[in-house]
Amino acid sequence: MLSKRLAERRNEVGLSGRALGAAAGLSTRIVALIECGETNPKRSTIDALAVALGCHAEWLATGCGPKLKRRKAA
Repeated sequence: MLSKRLAERRNEVGLSGRALGAAAGLSTRIVALIECGETNPKRSTIDALAVALGCHAEWLATGCGPKLKRRKAA
């Protein structure tokens, strides 16, 4: 479930709902509504959240595929 994956990842990276919203260009209210499962976000919103959380949008949206993006080798 998207709401659970979002809350899980947000807690893993140590962001508040307000900080995640700011990082993703979203309101705190939208983040809270998504986490509560009260709204289904557009794909562009999921993409913005994934970038802010450092995870794959596909994993965030569906739970499929790798969770984290690989770091590029130096």
